[in-house]
Amino acid sequence: MQGIKILHCADLHIGAGLITIGSRARKRRAEILMAFDRIIEECRRAGVQALLIAGDLFDGVDVRDTDISHMKERFASIPDTIVAISPGNHDSVSEDSCYMSGEWPSNVLIFRGGMEHAEFPDLGLRLWGAGFGSTYVDVPLLPQASVPQDDFINICVLHGDLVGKGQKSNYNPVSVEQIAASGMDYIALGHVHKRTEVLKAGKTSYAYSGCPEGLGFDESGEKGIYMGTVDRNGTSLEFRPICARMYIDLEVDISGKYGTMETVEAVIRKMKEAYGEAFRNHLYKVVLTGNVVSEMSIDLDAIKARLEPEVFFVKMRNRTELEIDLAETARENSLKGIFVRKMLEQISLHQDRNDTVNLERCRTALNIGLKAFNGEVMYHED
Repeated sequence: MQGIKILHCADLHIGAGLITIGSRARKRRAEILMAFDRIIEECRRAGVQALLIAGDLFDGVDVRDTDISHMKERFASIPDTIVAISPGNHDSVSEDSCYMSGEWPSNVLIFRGGMEHAEFPDLGLRLWGAGFGSTYVDVPLLPQASVPQDDFINICVLHGDLVGKGQKSNYNPVSVEQIAASGMDYIALGHVHKRTEVLKAGKTSYAYSGCPEGLGFDESGEKGIYMGTVDRNGTSLEFRPICARMYIDLEVDISGKYGTMETVEAVIRKMKEAYGEAFRNHLYKVVLTGNVVSEMSIDLDAIKARLEPEVFFVKMRNRTELEIDLAETARENSLKGIFVRKMLEQISLHQDRNDTVNLERCRTALNIGLKAFNGEVMYHED
């Protein structure tokens, strides 16, 4: 039997607030909607037979009418593609859910409750899925499936939390053992925003596609979708990046640098080395590291102001350490000298006890304290 061509995506979170990026949030919300449009175009271009959306298509149940209308219009534009949606914990199916109101295009299949399936005999395909009925689902939904023993290709779309044997979750716990016993050929998972490789349990392949666009600095790197074919003998899927921008954590060692301009040049140089001229497109959390002389004052606000015109978004953190003769400073008859003596005593104590956790805390406290004496510690220092 010929395989089924699929596109697996999840966790678009259309309508998300994105408040952590301030004035850039409005544009990012529009770009997330544009990522959805690119998914639709990929389906059209590649002749995808089943578009699998594994939950959290929307960021909440309160969805703008314009967004709903846009989604329906775009789904209707690919009538030869079956669209299977498994609502997740963010866009769960409730009385006021958009999934319960109005008509959806005839090619859209929404799983609104427990595990169910739809058959497509012309394709030899059976699509399975379940939907969150509320924010929390602590009972596993996958074992509810009872897959017939026939020649149909069985694909499941599911929002859930992959857990170890015996572990619990409030977000539809799914275990490897359940996957292996499911009888599915492929399970398209959503909920975890970081993609996995295509994995296998028993005869069943499964994967998290991750989110198509990152939503924060805890979701760094390339984001996208899985595309390919599923048949009775396995899967052939590849990851396709589709994100417009990336969230990037960037550490920059500014040892030997003096002043704001040298620091800005070092940061931009590191960005270009890593991402070429496309560096301007992305969102950065820049962490300054290295050893700096005590005479150098690091003005994060000034550095940030000079970087902002160069990239889409940037925020700064100072993790540098001061080059200072601690033994000499500890001998000073001053508040700074007393502070350094006390901290060195604590550091020595934790070294003797091999207490690495408190040793690191004391070193951090010493570094921040020395910066405070130089007037460098800002309210957001952590």
